[in-house]
Amino acid sequence: MRKLIAMTNLLVLRQAAAGLAIAGAAFLFVVLPAHADLHLVEVTSPKGIKAWLVEDQSDPMVSISFTFSGGSLHDPKGKEGLSGLMASMLTEGAGDLYADAFQEQLYETGAQLSFRAGTEELSGSINMLTGDTEKPLELLSLALSSPRFDEKALERVRAVAISRIEQRSKDPEQRGGEALNAALYGDHSLGHPTTVESVRSIKRGDLVDLHRKTLTRSDLAIGVVGAIDPQTLGEVLDTVFGKLPAAADEVTEMQPPAVKYGGEVFERTAQPQSSIAMVFPGVSRKSEDYYPASLAAQILGGNMTGRLFQELREKSGLTYGAYASLEPNSSWGNLSAFVTTRAERAKESLQMARQVISRFAEDGPTQEELERAKKYAVGSFAVNNMSSTSSIAATLVELQQYDLGMDYPDRMKEFFGAVTPEQVKEISQRLLAVEPTVLIVGPDKG
Repeated sequence: MRKLIAMTNLLVLRQAAAGLAIAGAAFLFVVLPAHADLHLVEVTSPKGIKAWLVEDQSDPMVSISFTFSGGSLHDPKGKEGLSGLMASMLTEGAGDLYADAFQEQLYETGAQLSFRAGTEELSGSINMLTGDTEKPLELLSLALSSPRFDEKALERVRAVAISRIEQRSKDPEQRGGEALNAALYGDHSLGHPTTVESVRSIKRGDLVDLHRKTLTRSDLAIGVVGAIDPQTLGEVLDTVFGKLPAAADEVTEMQPPAVKYGGEVFERTAQPQSSIAMVFPGVSRKSEDYYPASLAAQILGGNMTGRLFQELREKSGLTYGAYASLEPNSSWGNLSAFVTTRAERAKESLQMARQVISRFAEDGPTQEELERAKKYAVGSFAVNNMSSTSSIAATLVELQQYDLGMDYPDRMKEFFGAVTPEQVKEISQRLLAVEPTVLIVGPDKG
């Protein structure tokens, strides 16, 4: 699973309603499979650009993933959606190629090129056939260093973005998610939803300015997997990323939010069921508390063996689903619990969920629960994240983003294995003692 953002995503509620376990939601990183021929090295180009490489000459693909610091966290007030719009525009023409010509040449290569804006980063990836990388890499270089941001293409991309916003505004869960973010994050940028008005206010100059500030080599992380050797990769790095400025001429530091817990948000819907989210404090990914907090979330409600699911669904039949997840970012995080139930049982389900959470915080895990969670934490990494060349490349980027080191795959089992029941109990008492912010999406408050 790629990196989860701390801003609570109400799509999780939909997964729960469908009876899907949020398996592994508490864990963000994967261990590289223990194949003898999987060798991870750091490559430095002649211009000093670094990348992590897993060379596999038998792979028919070459995948490159990369991130820059940025994302919606840095969107100016009144221009929410700017980072997402810029990411969409990077493949809408570059250099001498207008949008149609750029897309046609990319299509002819068979390569897959994409960009997206997260909360804390702007990321991209390209997947290419081993024998046909020259043209895709040329197009990637143009997209990164010389996007056109033509007005015609901008209006078309803007119209698509506005249509999506208008569709989301009809979804009570989406509206509830926006209200929840406002309650949690207040006047911080994370509390401001992207609106039709904010997208309409974005001008070409805003895209040009954001591109200049964001796409630099100073905080670039790159992961590469496939049939490419270190020397060739060094040349590719300079060709693709070498034209980018070494650093931005001005850097805007964005402070993490002062999250407000203890609120209650209600969003009315005509559906006969209610979705409930309870958001507690979490931890950052860089915190030493990450490992016990991850295991606490897994035991509490990481899948169908979690206490929430067992107590509310299996034993009591109160809910369609009940789960929990840890959502860490680089400097803060949330721990959230989710319940879906019939509307008339919403109040009872919320009360029981609170009781289960309170008992878990008070008693801590059993040794059996902890061992099961540890095995899942280690075993699910490879299953969820090592299924393709591109997923491995993205994982290499994440390891760099959080300064986990090239030997993290070997140490990860040790980190989880060292967690004691007392540590899980302590972190649970600390996080779950805080009154959560509660969202109810349903026909009434229950």
